[in-house]
Amino acid sequence: MLQRRISSILALALAGALGLVIAGGCASSTAATDTPTVKCTAGNYVFCRCQNREEGTKVCNEDGHSFGKCEPCETVDNPVLPDDPNNPPPDVDAGDPDAQVTSATCGDKLVQDGEDCDDGNKVEDDGCDSTCHLAGTNPLATRSCPGLDLHVWSKPVMYVGTTVGSTQTGSLSPNCKSDGLNPTSGSAGPDRVFNVTAHKTGVMTVKTTDTDYDCLLYVTQSCTSTPIANLACAHNTVGVGGETMTFPVIAGKSYSVFVDGAGITKVQGVFRLTVSIQ
Repeated sequence: MLQRRISSILALALAGALGLVIAGGCASSTAATDTPTVKCTAGNYVFCRCQNREEGTKVCNEDGHSFGKCEPCETVDNPVLPDDPNNPPPDVDAGDPDAQVTSATCGDKLVQDGEDCDDGNKVEDDGCDSTCHLAGTNPLATRSCPGLDLHVWSKPVMYVGTTVGSTQTGSLSPNCKSDGLNPTSGSAGPDRVFNVTAHKTGVMTVKTTDTDYDCLLYVTQSCTSTPIANLACAHNTVGVGGETMTFPVIAGKSYSVFVDGAGITKVQGVFRLTVSIQ
C-alpha cells in the first residue's frame, strides 16, 4: 500500500514539472516575438530617411527609444523608414565638432553632414562646387528668392562673394536700428540671398568680415521682394565694416538670410560670410 502511494505522489510531481516546462516554453516563445526597440541618447539628433529616399534628421525623445519627426522630408504621404534596432542610426552633432559621417556622397543631390550644398553637378562657380561647398562670386541663385541653398551641420560654413552685380531683392520694415544711429531698410543697395537650413537646434551666428562697404545683415522666415519684418538684423558698425547677428533656429527649418548694403555711400562690395550653430 505504501509503495503504491509513493508511486502516485511521484506521478503527480512529474506531471506538475511537465506542466511548468510547457508553460515556460510558451512564455519564452512569446518573449522572443517582442519587437526590440532602438536605443538612443535623449536630446541627440540622428540621421533618418523617408520613403522617397530623402535624408533628414530627427531628435531622440526623453524616453530614449522614440523619435520626433524626420525633418525636413517626413509627411503623411512620405513616412519615415523604420530603423534597424541592431544597427541604430548615427548621431548628428553629438558634441564633437570634428565628427563626420562618411556616408556623404557629393553629387547625389542629397545634402548630408559635411556638405554645404549638393546640386548634382561639377560646375565650380554656380554657388555649389564639385566638392559640395559654396563657391562662385556671382551665383544666379543669390540674386532672387528663395536664395542659394546653404546647409549648416556641425562645422561653420564659409562663403566669399560680393554684392556688386547683384539685384535689390529685399528690404526691411521697420528699419534696422542696431547701431542706434543710422536706421536703415537696406533698400539703397544690392543684396545676396541665402536659403539657410539648420541641421541642429540652437543659436545660429551669421557673420560678415573682410568687407569694404557699409554692410547690413538680416534674417526672415520667408523670402520676398517686399519690405518684411525680420527675425534679427545687424548694423552695429557705423560706416564700412562687417556685422554679426545671432538668432534661435530649429533643426530641419530654413531661414532667409540677406547680406545687404546700408546708407547712401559704399552700399555694395565684397564680403566673407560665415554661418555656424552652437
